Amino acid sequence: MSVLAGFAVVCIEATVAFYKKVHAINFGIYGATMVGKTTLHHQLRTRGEVPEIRERTVGRQRASRKTIKLDGDTHTLKTADMGGEAIYWREWMQDMKSRKVKYVIFVIDHRHLDSPSNLEHHLEWKFLDDAICSRNWPNGKKKKNTDYPLAVGIWANKYDIWGDKYKEEVDISNHSIFAPFKYGMQQLNDRGIPTYKYIVSAKSQPEMVYRGVTTMIKDY
Repeated sequence: MSVLAGFAVVCIEATVAFYKKVHAINFGIYGATMVGKTTLHHQLRTRGEVPEIRERTVGRQRASRKTIKLDGDTHTLKTADMGGEAIYWREWMQDMKSRKVKYVIFVIDHRHLDSPSNLEHHLEWKFLDDAICSRNWPNGKKKKNTDYPLAVGIWANKYDIWGDKYKEEVDISNHSIFAPFKYGMQQLNDRGIPTYKYIVSAKSQPEMVYRGVTTMIKDY
């Protein structure tokens, strides 16, 4: 390789790295109240200890930039913390529409394993899944092709709490914690939107958070 060609390669790599740093990728993080969404936001902002979350998020918070670095790869994200109660579900869609969200993370925990009659996750997933797959926004406006997310991840949070209690000798992607969401994932796949199952301990394992985000960006 000539000196000129080598210099060109270095310039291109520097340009790509700079673009990744200044260009924020819009992620939408949704899910039930007290599932760990706010903790996840804090972990994206800073690697390490996160504060104890004592108050529920109300409504839709202002989106903020977060830069993550893993294995020498840097990405800048933009996320907005959102309330998880049913009165805020339409805010999720407004967030997706206004920020042109490219990746969706639906956060769950083990509450439906502790109590099979607890249908919080099921109802939220049904709403989100149908809304994403719909050809129209809630206000009736037809979606463009670019309005659909590139991928939807279902992240089972608090693995450090439920992992041993509900241990199964199967690949983690086949764990029963994901079972109630199978039909919705099929519906998204039929719509041409890939899905990604992942386990994470957002509070105690920042590396898991960064790896999950990086995998979604790279693979989808």
